Amino acid sequence: MSTVDIIKRCEELYEDTHFTAAREWKAADPSRKVIGYMPVYVPREIMHAGNMMSLGILGGGDNLEVIHGDAYYQSYICRIPRSTIELGKTGRLDFVDGMLFPSICDVIRNLSGMWKLMFPEAYVRYFDVPQNYKDDIGGNYYVAELQELREGLEKLSGNKITDEAIRNSIQIYNINRKLIRELYDLRAEMPHNVSSNDVYLLNRAGMVIPVEEHNEMLRDYMDAAMRQDNPKRDNCRIIINGSFCEQPPLNLIRSIELAGCYIVDDDYMLVNRWLLNEVPSEGNPLQNLADAFLHESADSAAKYCDRHEDVGMYLLSTVKERKAEGVIFAAPSFCDPALLERPMLTDRMKEHDIPHISFKYAENSGQMQPIREQAGTFADSIKLWS
Repeated sequence: MSTVDIIKRCEELYEDTHFTAAREWKAADPSRKVIGYMPVYVPREIMHAGNMMSLGILGGGDNLEVIHGDAYYQSYICRIPRSTIELGKTGRLDFVDGMLFPSICDVIRNLSGMWKLMFPEAYVRYFDVPQNYKDDIGGNYYVAELQELREGLEKLSGNKITDEAIRNSIQIYNINRKLIRELYDLRAEMPHNVSSNDVYLLNRAGMVIPVEEHNEMLRDYMDAAMRQDNPKRDNCRIIINGSFCEQPPLNLIRSIELAGCYIVDDDYMLVNRWLLNEVPSEGNPLQNLADAFLHESADSAAKYCDRHEDVGMYLLSTVKERKAEGVIFAAPSFCDPALLERPMLTDRMKEHDIPHISFKYAENSGQMQPIREQAGTFADSIKLWS
């Protein structure tokens, strides 16, 4: 298959707010269950081990009119909870057996309670993660949290989720994470052949199809991309930061590229890259997942950092590793974690003379021309003066 064919399939999955692929997967076997989850991270291995599909719920995007959702949240709250409620109230998630709400912010915490009231028959869990990264404190807490999740999913499915099944699932997701790291490396090396539009859609596809199918899709795309010989453009190499939860409209990503920027790294859909290295598949699988979270996970505004001097160092190292020439801080409007951390990150960029700009968006942003002009001016300034 060509990259065009693969991305066409990804676009179909991206635009399908009824999640047809996941519905068909569930309908193929009556014993199957589907568990939805909000960004940023959940241990998908445990769902997979229980013959369940983890379904990434990333809001309704820019094609969904929000009516019901506006009745549940104030106007000064980000759009992703309102559009997620719209998905639920309009029956688009009526096949989903449960929902996980990770500890991103107070808005998502409250959404878990609303979901219980709106859909009392569904399995709903606010999935908390440790804010203390000591093994004997946060580690023990997280192992207990994972065990509670396993027991809850066992009760829902009627299936025992064994250690061996989790180990097998860890191996499969290790492959997925490895392939996505390779995809990001390939884009950084050959951004003229691997566009950010493609990388984003490939990641989005992984939210709504089985991981095994996603692994094959990633392999096929990279094989095809390396055979291409697209012209190289005089674009600036930039990194996107702040878009880890509510996702930008696809046209925003395209507009930044059209403005003269190669996006060589980003924090879109961190669930695919939250764990930075392979998780050991031998020994206690819950302990291994906990250790990976504590010591081998990505940095993000959604993750607690107990040392002020460490804030921004992960981003700084990524700038150097990807040979980026600048950073675009793009965060959703009213996203407290991203917007509260942004001043600390920009200070870190200033300390090291790294060009950067900032703007806000919503998942249904319609006016891309101002963003394109801002990104284009940023790229021009880097070319002229950096």
